[in-house]
Amino acid sequence: MSCKKIHTSEFSHQEKNLNKNLKESSFGLNAENKNKYVRKFKFWPVFIMSFLRTFFFSLYSLALPNYLIYEKDIIPSIIGLISSISSIAYIIGPLVGRKLTNKIGIKDTLIISTTLSFISIVISILFVIPWVLILARAIDGFVNGFFWPNAINLVSTWEKRHENSKSIDFLRIFNNSWNFGLISGFIFGYTFVQFLGSDFLVLIISAFFAFLMIPSAIALERCNNFLIINNRAVVIQDFKLRQTTHPDSANERAKCDKSSIKEKIENSLEEKSDIITQSPQNTYKLAHIPIIMAYGGIFIYASSKSIFKFTLPYFFKNHNIESSWVYFVVLLQQIMQITALNIMSRISTKKYAFFTGLSSLITISIIFLFSPNVIFIAILIIISGFSIGLMQGVTQRIVMDYTKFHNTTKYSMLNEMFMGVSFGIMPLIAGLLLEKDILYDFVFLLSALVIVGIILLQTSRKYEREYEKKNLKKKLKRKRRI
Repeated sequence: MSCKKIHTSEFSHQEKNLNKNLKESSFGLNAENKNKYVRKFKFWPVFIMSFLRTFFFSLYSLALPNYLIYEKDIIPSIIGLISSISSIAYIIGPLVGRKLTNKIGIKDTLIISTTLSFISIVISILFVIPWVLILARAIDGFVNGFFWPNAINLVSTWEKRHENSKSIDFLRIFNNSWNFGLISGFIFGYTFVQFLGSDFLVLIISAFFAFLMIPSAIALERCNNFLIINNRAVVIQDFKLRQTTHPDSANERAKCDKSSIKEKIENSLEEKSDIITQSPQNTYKLAHIPIIMAYGGIFIYASSKSIFKFTLPYFFKNHNIESSWVYFVVLLQQIMQITALNIMSRISTKKYAFFTGLSSLITISIIFLFSPNVIFIAILIIISGFSIGLMQGVTQRIVMDYTKFHNTTKYSMLNEMFMGVSFGIMPLIAGLLLEKDILYDFVFLLSALVIVGIILLQTSRKYEREYEKKNLKKKLKRKRRI
């Protein structure tokens, strides 16, 4: 795609002309004929899929280890491998998914992703054998790497193409859909297991919701060229349009067929999507926070969340607490995490929030080593959600600022890779250590947090000192010139 830059005002003028022409072409048509020319654009498949994906995964990701721990007595190292393989396979997924999307398009890629995901879930339910479970989880993680990048890409494209329109907040709807799916999944899982006492039935229900993603993917629009007219997103289907060919000749008009008007729309949308804005605030933010803090932060919150989540069912089983309470504790932890993420959007001192979250996670890990009370441990895991949310909020903001400022996907791709590695390796390590003693997990976590924290603190201070030196040199040069 050629990189053409135009001013936003110029694009807005072009889009207004297209909207005006569309309205003029529809004038005088009855409702039946008008529907042949214009129809509503379907956004809902992406939002429904994001809801279903997090809903069924919140059920499946807790029901499977609970079922294996409480009913099958599979050794922790195997459960750790089953839990980690999905995140590890996810690292490769976006790389392959990007090439596949370029060849067959987003819609067909999402159909493949949702279909293979459903098949892998069904296989893992029908054949509860370690090697089959490992293979099934690897397939699901791999095709999940097709799903999320494409879903995010669609929403980002809609945002870029119509950033001047305030009628549809695509990003807010997208975030609400997957957050609501996650929270409602934990609530459903807790309620279902509490009354029926079966994690296996929850697995079957999760497979049903995984299946519902397939028709949603089929319903997805193939073409993303839509217009927003009177706060409605519409698609031009088939009409002939009268349009002024030159502003100086008002009486000279010509007919414009479907292909030419679509070409104008595509060109204007393409030009708008290439507009790059760089805020001076980004320069200030980047000068004080090195990118290594983002990747170190991912390791910190991913390690903490993985180990807390992995060891929780073992704590409860050792104290004869039902598996339904695992859903309840993880639900409250997730609510705390989302709360911290929302607070982070209003906090300007990102670095202080970062080290506050890190310090609290280190404190919680120390308390774990000396607290035998399972109820107190559950409360600490819930509280840890807030610290994890602080860390996640800071890392997301750092990656976003670097991506926007440098206009490259390099930082977001590294972000996904670090997440996959961190969430993938930790359950495996946790399972191996748990076979010796559950406290070994928290000795390892505490050591990792302290080491990484010291490295990030020193790097941050060094980075800030270098920035201050550069600023001082610039000031001296300006004084000399004066």
